[in-house]
Amino acid sequence: MKDWFAHCKDLKEAQAEYRRLCFKYHPDHGGDTTMMQAINVAYTEFKLELTASRPAATSARSRWQRPQRQRPADTPPSRPAPEPEPMPIHSRDYFKSIWRREPWQPMPNGGVARVLWGHTVLLFQHPERKYRGAWFVVLDDVFSPYMYASRDEAEQSAFELVYQKVKYLDV
Repeated sequence: MKDWFAHCKDLKEAQAEYRRLCFKYHPDHGGDTTMMQAINVAYTEFKLELTASRPAATSARSRWQRPQRQRPADTPPSRPAPEPEPMPIHSRDYFKSIWRREPWQPMPNGGVARVLWGHTVLLFQHPERKYRGAWFVVLDDVFSPYMYASRDEAEQSAFELVYQKVKYLDV
């Protein structure tokens, strides 16, 4: 029997040689059936020799192993508790009572203004005709990014903005 794959160093070369021999000796291409069977046997033996002589951990698939699956715990993993928010010095109702007590001062552009706890609050309507009825809030020269549909909504938002700034201050 001829040793067709003796010169091959690796599986890729052996595959190329096997294809070449198939085109030459396959019965569909005018070759002999017994010759093709001998080539198939020789190719199979070469592959077996190649895999037997190779150490087990050389292929990428044999090196990588799926990690052991962890069973889910009955309880979620413990996370450190978030630090509690400090308590405001005064209650929200206290600030709301002061907010209602202070009068709004009219402005020439149709808006209103007031100064509470050192913060200037302005409420005014949008100047363009197509946005008529929309209100803006300005707190300490910084515009709120929202437009409000009514003055009451704008006032509520202004109170929330001021309250967030002063709730920890001793006023």
